Amino acid sequence: MPSRGVQGIPLFFLKTKFRYLYPMLIHNKISRTLSGPYLFIGIVFSVGTIFSFLHASWVLAGIQLVISWFLLASYSGVDIDTEKRQIKEYNMWFGIYKTGQWKAIKTYKGLTLVSMQKVYRLYSRSNRRNIQSHKDFRIYLVNKNKRPSIAIKKCKTAQEAKKNINELALWLKLPVYSIKS
Repeated sequence: MPSRGVQGIPLFFLKTKFRYLYPMLIHNKISRTLSGPYLFIGIVFSVGTIFSFLHASWVLAGIQLVISWFLLASYSGVDIDTEKRQIKEYNMWFGIYKTGQWKAIKTYKGLTLVSMQKVYRLYSRSNRRNIQSHKDFRIYLVNKNKRPSIAIKKCKTAQEAKKNINELALWLKLPVYSIKS
């Protein structure tokens, strides 16, 4: 039986290339790279891929598969290494390839909580409006100008966000600032 590391993870996992299992690396998915209508277009291309495979149109199916894969699987996020005190803001292309650079956390003054509201508006030719809104809460790193700089966590409720900002403040050893309206 293998020896156990932190949080019951076997030690051989901590020493392998599977860095995301290391308990000091925090991985937060922030948002899709392309959202809104692009998500719908990705679904349409996925359905088109299925029909192209059924009709043995392999080239068209391959092109549609790559486009739908890009539109549905690409997203942005943040990796936080609490041991080395570094942060990496990245884009994950096709759900496989990650791009971004590590930055030192010491260049930031603290953390803050910002409430966000995304509104999608669709206007028709007959002047009808379809409005969808979505509210979430994001935890940001505060730069030296005391402005929110990098979103490091996305939360659905205010209580969840307050709990997470306190936890991150302890892990990162940074103070919590409030944004004045």
